[in-house]
Amino acid sequence: MGLIGERTKLAVDIGDPWEGSKQNQHIKVWLGGKDITSVDDVVYLPTFYNKLKNDIEKLKSYAHVSTGDAPSDEALFARFEATDAAQHRILSLDMTTMSARCYYVYSPDSSYILFSYWDERHEPQSEVGKIFRVDIGREELIDVLQESLQNISTTWY
Repeated sequence: MGLIGERTKLAVDIGDPWEGSKQNQHIKVWLGGKDITSVDDVVYLPTFYNKLKNDIEKLKSYAHVSTGDAPSDEALFARFEATDAAQHRILSLDMTTMSARCYYVYSPDSSYILFSYWDERHEPQSEVGKIFRVDIGREELIDVLQESLQNISTTWY
């Protein structure tokens, strides 16, 4: 299977099944050159597949509304966290695997993902709580996620 996308922007690295399981598989997700599955890369495929599919549908429907003028990436991320901005949340693909929270921001002038590591086990720990930004076009984002979806097994039982 292998790497889909670019690690410097967004990439999904589809690995082997975990211990021969049909429901669990090694999958790494890279965002802005950082591994956002750094603590655990074994995903539960039914959840991962369906959340990935939902992200694609949300992106295609423009459910990610424009945020207007934000004073800074940190302030915008804090606003998303405080309001549980589900329409902006993205790449929340597996509760135990994803060690960062990610939000997609779309406006006529820009398209990017803000993310922050939440898992204290992430190394280096100096990155935990820091806000990172990855500029990525909406179409490129959809393409990487769509190709990933097409390469994930749906034979779970």
